[in-house]
Amino acid sequence: MKWTDNYYKNRPLFNSILAGALYFLFCWSLDYGDLTKGLFMSLMLFLPGLTFPLTTCYYRTDNIKYSSFHRIIHFVLSVGIYHGSVWLFSAEGQIKYITILAGLLGSLLFQLLTKFILKKEITLTQIALTSLLSGLAFLPYELSERLGIFIGLAVFLWTITNGITLNKEYRKATYR
Repeated sequence: MKWTDNYYKNRPLFNSILAGALYFLFCWSLDYGDLTKGLFMSLMLFLPGLTFPLTTCYYRTDNIKYSSFHRIIHFVLSVGIYHGSVWLFSAEGQIKYITILAGLLGSLLFQLLTKFILKKEITLTQIALTSLLSGLAFLPYELSERLGIFIGLAVFLWTITNGITLNKEYRKATYR
């Protein structure tokens, strides 16, 4: 078996790992100077909201086809959910543990949106567990000195956790 076979069988998971690792490195770079802060703030304002749905949700196979309308609506609402989570996250200095709530709600709303708009076969139990773990991914950041490495770890864990759920559904839908 070639590595490409594993990639095609697990595209949402591999893409989540790759994107999560890039976000981790990008966040970690904040600990090494002010030069990357402007770039970080401008890119992280939209980049994860754009890339996560594009790299995990819209695969076409023999068993999976979505209309352009469903993909566009899902994509626009996904970006809106991401921006709402970033807005919640921005209150981190005023409200204790708000980043955990932002991670939990972002995951919950994204997974529900994916279930109902794209008709993915994700159970409500999977959604609840994924959301809880996604929120808890931000706990080290809340308990630390709020370093870039911890926000990077949180974003990486959030991305992987949600990618695992979407990968499981992708495999179920693709290899029935």
